[in-house]
Amino acid sequence: MAIPSEVKGAGNNSTAQNVLRVQFSEALAEPPKLEAWDDFNVNSTNHEIFTGTAGNGNKPMLCAVATTDNPPSNADWKPANATAGGATANRLKGSDSYVNLSAAAPGQNESVRFNLCWEIPYDASVPADLDCVIFVRYSYSGAAPTLTWYFNDASAGGTEDTPVWTQLTPGSSGNTLKPADANCSSDNIVLHKPAEGTLDNPALWVT
Repeated sequence: MAIPSEVKGAGNNSTAQNVLRVQFSEALAEPPKLEAWDDFNVNSTNHEIFTGTAGNGNKPMLCAVATTDNPPSNADWKPANATAGGATANRLKGSDSYVNLSAAAPGQNESVRFNLCWEIPYDASVPADLDCVIFVRYSYSGAAPTLTWYFNDASAGGTEDTPVWTQLTPGSSGNTLKPADANCSSDNIVLHKPAEGTLDNPALWVT
């Protein structure tokens, strides 16, 4: 795939269903969950992206909505607050608040879909302490599944009606999802902090 590439339909203010997708090679025993953590140890949520700032009421900044079964019911799907445990749309913070990605457990070679939104307050410590690891938690009773991650590749002509699912093929350091300004290009991926209040990322790129 072309790196970096823009993810079609990403962010709040979008009713897109085809944004990000995870496929399982084997059937799961339960519906999977989307979580976010400080790092791959998945045992802490101390980064500012989880604790928030005074500028956003000290709420987790990363939001997600499950789109496996349906697109978001309205274009403003970002939750005002985190919901303890799972929800269809939630602010992500470890196992405290996560997103249930589907109503039923996916079968062999089936997928779940979701969308992401970053809420950046004016007083965020950009770029420090906004990193996190996005994590899918799943269980199975038969063969262990392999997970394959995809994104709807706007750079390859993907649209909501005709998605172009490009596989995320991680390098030595994995992949990075970067919230960005709407007018970014592959050689200029930036997201400006707002002068006041909060900003929802208008675009999302993968590198």
